[in-house]
Amino acid sequence: MDHLFCEYKAAAMARRTLKLHGAKYPLLKKLMNELAEEELRHAAQCEQLLVPMKRPAPEHGGNLYVQGLRQLAMRTGNGCFLDALLVNSLIEARSAERFKLLADVARGTELGRFYEDLFASEVNHYLLFVALSVDFFGKEKSLARLEDLRAGEATLLRSLPSGPRMHSGPGLMR
Repeated sequence: MDHLFCEYKAAAMARRTLKLHGAKYPLLKKLMNELAEEELRHAAQCEQLLVPMKRPAPEHGGNLYVQGLRQLAMRTGNGCFLDALLVNSLIEARSAERFKLLADVARGTELGRFYEDLFASEVNHYLLFVALSVDFFGKEKSLARLEDLRAGEATLLRSLPSGPRMHSGPGLMR
């Protein structure tokens, strides 16, 4: 359920990114449309996997990790497209880490293969957002800002309550 909602949010983010920045960055049209479609395919896969399962009531209030990252970007005064790209890269990186762990545990099962596919997709999304930031804003500026955001992310993660969630936690994607 957690990831189903994340997939819908990711598709909406891709469409919003295109709407806000597509005119200035034409490359985004193809990439964000493809990303949105991929995220919606993943949501449909989640829906199919959930058919035989009892669904818990959805939680309300949004994802504290994502909200915290966005606030971190706004607090620094950047609040620009570079930060949006890099925040998205961090969200995708953390999701990839979780799917790698889940895929390893469920290896050899239908669910394990699903998690392996999601892991690969999330890694590609992480790399896409970092590459776009480098293309649009330069390597030095982008990677320095990514390190700043990672440092803030570490503090944010320590402040969050423990519990199951897909998009949180320090880890492997560097």
